[in-house]
Amino acid sequence: MLLDPLAMSSVELDNLNQLPDCSAIYFAIDSQNRILYIGQAVNLLTRWKNHHRIYQLQEINQDYPVRIAWQVCNNEELNEIELYLIKHFQPLLNRTQVKSPQIVPSELVFQNFLREFSRRLIIIGFKPQTSQELPHIHLKYDWTDCSPKGTAAKIKNFIQENNHINTSFKIRRKPWGRIRGPEDFQIGSRAQKALARQNRSYNNHWEMACNGVIISITPTDNYKQIKSITNFQKLAGVKMRTIPEHDFKRMSNQYPDDFADLSYFVDDLVPLLWIEG
Repeated sequence: MLLDPLAMSSVELDNLNQLPDCSAIYFAIDSQNRILYIGQAVNLLTRWKNHHRIYQLQEINQDYPVRIAWQVCNNEELNEIELYLIKHFQPLLNRTQVKSPQIVPSELVFQNFLREFSRRLIIIGFKPQTSQELPHIHLKYDWTDCSPKGTAAKIKNFIQENNHINTSFKIRRKPWGRIRGPEDFQIGSRAQKALARQNRSYNNHWEMACNGVIISITPTDNYKQIKSITNFQKLAGVKMRTIPEHDFKRMSNQYPDDFADLSYFVDDLVPLLWIEG
């Protein structure tokens, strides 16, 4: 009796971590019950952690949800059964060219990020390159807007909305520090919820790298005061707010926690290597 892939156990393409760790013949099947691909795996779960067809199947999955069905088999039978089933079912993707996703240069994603947040971030200085460290540019954001329209929430949305892009550019977050409230806060009270919102906005240190330069974004209590004296310079070719040279020393003395060990930002330190077109 021929195997019936449509009657087999299956998981959706978005839930591949639910696959069993067994040897099996597997079938990629879309919502129209078309068999897209047939393969074999000594360990089904491991095989789908980095499958060479995943990009093509994810594209199809957007319009016709894909599931992975499987039949447990002995290792010794995998080759013979796979060849027979491919010949019988003639799946659409077997023996076709593997399609790879377009790789987006990191500087293009970084430029898009800067354009979106150019009015919300201020370059306050940089640390020059050393024998052990890359040059490090420091930017500040206003954490006091704790609403969904605040900078912290917007950056988190940007990361989520762009995590599908195939690029080496990554925005990594680590804790910056917490705002402490009274010890006698009642759990679930308005005051406790307000403090939680403040910490979600404040407790963020985002770090990213682009073309050999590290960029850090951290909160400041003094955003409005710093913003009032800024002018504009370019970072990765995008116009950003910066501290004028004649104000840098005064601001460093006035807000030492924000400007500790930083030098005046003179030139665009991010080299541009790509031209769109």
